[in-house]
This record gives sequence, structure tokens and C-alpha cells, in this order.
Amino acid sequence: MNNKHLSVLAGTVVALSASLAQASTVELSNMVAQWYGGVPAANVSYFNNASTTPQARWGVGAVQSGYDFDIAAQPIDFTVPPSPSPNMVLGTFTHLNFPISAGTSITSVNLKITTDVIVDGTNLGSRVFDYGFNHWETPNADVPCANGGANGVGVNINGCADRVIANWLPASEDFLVGTDIYTLNVKGFSLDINGTNPFTSFWTAENQSNNAYLIANVALLRDVNPAPEPGTPLLLGAGLIALASAWRAKAKKG
Repeated sequence: MNNKHLSVLAGTVVALSASLAQASTVELSNMVAQWYGGVPAANVSYFNNASTTPQARWGVGAVQSGYDFDIAAQPIDFTVPPSPSPNMVLGTFTHLNFPISAGTSITSVNLKITTDVIVDGTNLGSRVFDYGFNHWETPNADVPCANGGANGVGVNINGCADRVIANWLPASEDFLVGTDIYTLNVKGFSLDINGTNPFTSFWTAENQSNNAYLIANVALLRDVNPAPEPGTPLLLGAGLIALASAWRAKAKKG
């Protein structure tokens, strides 16, 4: 094998490695949201749906409990690969955890986010992503409380805290980045505006408005055309290096 052939193969390795490492920007814009599908359905009312500040309320009386969602400043950008992308803040989630004079609490409600998806400047059109919020209305007087803490202390200061968990739903749509299919995945909550230290279980204090940032990332659903194994370019490169060394050694002896 001569130097020309080695150069061609080495260039192929570099090009393949570069293509695998190339990142794309996924931009979300024109985002609106709505609450829907509360359980039990008869107890839930919805306000400001298909907006940047949708609300869900339950209970009867002047004071009600509920969820608010306030979408973050747009556009919201993600970088992929890697998958999942770094976490970003989708918006502020609020649980208004107040006593209700009649009716019962919910056990779950869904959040639908509709947004334009733009990949590297190309608008792929509108996509809809769905998330389920599981609501656990715990007994206020338990000792210890459901979260394992003492009643009357910390987040249980006004009685035992309730719990909210957010999950990605399979009804969510997807989009292409290159030849791979991605979706907008909800990661959980964070108390930091930068979305650091995310957690899945949001324990909310009684008689308070409890705020947390809803965190998401862009995650790979599946490969349309699977790429070579990540180690392939490295192995090929290592093989070429060994081959080149052997060729040089042979040339010196000759």
C-alpha cells in the first residue's frame, strides 16, 4: 500500500468521524400549551387553553386548587447529538395547593404542548407533545408524612405535602434530525432557573403556591438508518495507523 492509498483511507476516517460528531440545533418557537384529560373529569375546569399560560382548576368554592404552566421565553434551543440533549427549561409549573370546600382532588391531568420545530434553520412545521401529570393528594394528618418527613416541618409545615410527577406520553409526535427520529422528552422539575439538579417527584406544601421549572430534553426515539457503531471509526483509524507503521518499517528495511 502506498502513501496515496493511506492518505485516502485516513481522509475517509476523518470525514466519517466528523459526520458522527456533527451537531444540529433544534429550535422550538410559537409554543402554546393546554391542560386536558383531568381525572375525575367532572371536577376539572380549564382556562387560557392554547396559550402560553394555561390553567387547570378543581374543587368548588372561592378558593380552588390547580395547576398553572407559564411557558419560558422563546425560542428554546436544544443541541443534538448527544442524545438526550442537555436539559432546558420549558416553563414554570405551579401547583396551587389549597384546601377545597367541596368536590374531590384530581389523580392526574395532561399537558399538551404545540410548537413549531426548526432544525438548523429548516422549519419542520408544527408538532404536538403530550405529558401526563400524576397527582397524589396525600392525607394531611399522617405521621410520618408520605414523603417520609415529619408532619409540621419543612415542606410538611402546613400538613403533609402532596406529590406531582410528570411523564412523557406515547401520544407525543416526533421529528427528524438528519436520519434519526427525536421527540421532546420531559425530564422532571428543577428549582433553579437554569434547570440544574432535576428531580422527578415534586413535593408541594399545603396552603401555598408551589413553583418549579419544568425541564425537558430532546431525546432519540430510534434510528431510521442506524449509523456505524461508535467504535467503528476509532477501530478503523487504529488499524490504519498500525498498517502505516508496518508499511514504513518495511520501506526502511527495503
